[in-house]
Amino acid sequence: MKKLALIIAFAVAFSGAAERYKDRMFDVSVQKNVVYAAKVNHLKTLNSISTAAIAYAVLNDGMPVYLYENETDLTQVDLHMDIYQPKKDTEKKRPVVLVMHGGAFAAGSKNDYDQHSITYCDSLAARGYVSAAVEYRLGITAVIKNKALTVDSLDFSRTVYRGIQDVRAAVRYIRANADELGIDPDRVYLIGNSAGAILSLENIYMDKESEIPAAAKRTPDLGGLDAYGVQGYGSQANAVAALWGAVHDPKIIEDVKKPVLLVHGKADSTVVFKTGRPLSNIAVVLENLMPSAAATVGALAFHVGTPTLYGSYVIDSVLTASDVEHDTYFVDGQPHEFYDYDDYDVKVQKKVFDFLYGLTQKPAVRDRIVLALAKPSAIRMGENNMCFTVATGRNLAYAVTDLRGRIVKNGVVSAGETVDFRDLERGVYVLRVKGERAIRFGLSR
Repeated sequence: MKKLALIIAFAVAFSGAAERYKDRMFDVSVQKNVVYAAKVNHLKTLNSISTAAIAYAVLNDGMPVYLYENETDLTQVDLHMDIYQPKKDTEKKRPVVLVMHGGAFAAGSKNDYDQHSITYCDSLAARGYVSAAVEYRLGITAVIKNKALTVDSLDFSRTVYRGIQDVRAAVRYIRANADELGIDPDRVYLIGNSAGAILSLENIYMDKESEIPAAAKRTPDLGGLDAYGVQGYGSQANAVAALWGAVHDPKIIEDVKKPVLLVHGKADSTVVFKTGRPLSNIAVVLENLMPSAAATVGALAFHVGTPTLYGSYVIDSVLTASDVEHDTYFVDGQPHEFYDYDDYDVKVQKKVFDFLYGLTQKPAVRDRIVLALAKPSAIRMGENNMCFTVATGRNLAYAVTDLRGRIVKNGVVSAGETVDFRDLERGVYVLRVKGERAIRFGLSR
């Protein structure tokens, strides 16, 4: 009987033990300001309102707001992330979660407690994940006309696109350093809040140069999706938890099967739940961010144009119609960032953690190379298949795999450039260029 009692006691104790990815198990270490992309072009000259607002924020412990005079004055900046890891953890293939803050693309930071960036990163690392708080380029071109701060919707679109490029660069950096960080490159997940949720959803759904908003190609051209940062690695995450997010066009969702959690208040007037222009309450938002700064330079009104976005209701509808499994948490009567109300911070966090934990219990989804014997019109194979050239596009990711699916060569290529295959052994391979059908070819030498 004593032996049986010991076995039962051990079983009870074991069942109550902390579980990786579900419970806090570790102390956490933080590596601050890791550069994930260097010398990236960014806006340089702040307008007078932003200068006054930043000075006000410094004196009053407020949030700086970045508004710029034009897009012709540029400077080069390094982009950083803070990487959180569980101390004394011996696992080598851990999921990694990148956290993107909000702030209307003009404010916020990776050090933001108010938007829970640090809270999420610390809590996830304590559960055994690797996590990272990511900074992305902030700032909208805004001018003062007739004593009104004016933002054009096309300029706003360009700001969003810069953030999309940044998140893609951050994902590639993480994958490039997978061994050093002890992560599984096929388990890269994103958590985005507001503006960060928009960037996260665009990350998994925008995968073609043709889907880039036309505004991004105005002078100065902002470049391709992967215009800078580490190259040769996948730029899209494997899953997203989007807190009050949206996409610029539901058509980009297409047949993407990646897991998504959509959290949204149905009364959200900042990033609309259904369809509409975000920041319809922009005057209140800016006045809250810049309490008296605008008055100091004589701006009496805010005229801000924003592009139409399609919120969680539309995304849910598209995914449901396509029979794509996903999770939702939509709450009647709640506004934007409703985790600031009642006990919703706990409820939202639990939804996010449960979603991520569920992903850890499933096999990682590996990107598959689709075989197609027809040669894509934009790709021209060289003599004896020893090289290929693309006719259109900039900074297109490509990968060559053998018939067992192993990558033997990858990188990026632009129109007119030739990639040489003379370093490959004799055999049969599959070439896939971003946005094109795959092509199967052989090297006989």
